[in-house]
Amino acid sequence: MNFLPFLIANRLHLKKNKNYTILLTSILSKIGISISVFALIMSFSALNGFQILLNKKILSTLPHGIIQLPDKSFLTWRDVIRELKFFPGVVHAEPYIVTNGLLVAKNKIKTIEIKSFTNIKYLKNIFSSSYKKNNSIKRQYHNHEIIISSYLLRCLSMKKGDSINVIFLSKKGNYLYSQIRNFSLKIVDVFKSNGRLDSNIGYMHINFFKNFLQLDDNINKIELHMSDPFNADQIILNAAKKINKPLLVYTWINSYKYIYHNIKKIKIMVYLGLLLLVIISCFSIISISLITISKKTREIAILRSMGADDLIIQMTFLYYGLRSIIMGNFIGLLISVVTILNFEKIIIFLEKNFKNNILLDNIYCKSFFLLKINPLDIIVIFISIIIIGIITNVYPAYYASKINPSDVLKEY
Repeated sequence: MNFLPFLIANRLHLKKNKNYTILLTSILSKIGISISVFALIMSFSALNGFQILLNKKILSTLPHGIIQLPDKSFLTWRDVIRELKFFPGVVHAEPYIVTNGLLVAKNKIKTIEIKSFTNIKYLKNIFSSSYKKNNSIKRQYHNHEIIISSYLLRCLSMKKGDSINVIFLSKKGNYLYSQIRNFSLKIVDVFKSNGRLDSNIGYMHINFFKNFLQLDDNINKIELHMSDPFNADQIILNAAKKINKPLLVYTWINSYKYIYHNIKKIKIMVYLGLLLLVIISCFSIISISLITISKKTREIAILRSMGADDLIIQMTFLYYGLRSIIMGNFIGLLISVVTILNFEKIIIFLEKNFKNNILLDNIYCKSFFLLKINPLDIIVIFISIIIIGIITNVYPAYYASKINPSDVLKEY
């Protein structure tokens, strides 16, 4: 590899230049490229983090798949769970029971959606903070105990260990009983809610539904938790084939797949939009290169007289133009990586020193915001900008190689 053009380009760049207009334009171009790279990486990291949080919250709140038994089926939910106990891809299966009620405490009323559970360890993503404090995964949950979200606890001004009234409207088939069922339940655990998806949710052991709501004979849905939720469609189809009976199956992907498609679309739109800013900054580099070439005609003539061919001249000024682009690229990458790695400290600093700031207080997704670096995104951004830099500097390099040294030397 011939490093001579690179050394010549470096010498031309370090040579003292009294044209402050060119210097200012060069600095602004580097800043523009750095800001564009910084915005690209920050945007991609925010989208990556949003997708991770979305996966965590959706997949910890919703069942990965549901099998519904048809009416007058000879199968029971126990038969289905027995068949899928050691099925590949299915980590856990349990009855899927959801009912609505009202929480009443201190003259306050809130609606709640109560779900059943049989094994607390499959709620560990929701109760991660509780596990660290009291190792609640090992305790036994009783009939009159409930687990609610931190949002409901805060709205009702309650605390863990308090008793709360829950009102159910009993039903049988499609007809509602006239009586209202009222239960006093103890709050034994609290999970941190993040947004509307899980803010009004509570969990109770399945024995409560069996013993007090007489739902055991009417359970016709089984929820599945899978080792690979993103392959839920294929896993649940294989499970249905094994059972080999008429079943209605669906997965979380049926309802939330569009969110992931939208994230990919937004990522492409952000990439193209910010890439246009990079191209604009690179065009300013073109003007700088052309002006520089017009000022360096004497040096080009000297190189020609020393035997430099067209390729050396072209590579020299291609390196000369790429220098500013590579420098701006590295600065943008460095600032963005440092910002992402110290993002939590920056947020803590801002919240500590700007407590009543109207901008920080009204960020609706502050608790649902995460920055995640993907090395592939950084590589793609870096290579894309280098390619754009090469393309935009081809013409100035070609223009420099076509300068006739004899015409230049006649002026001197």
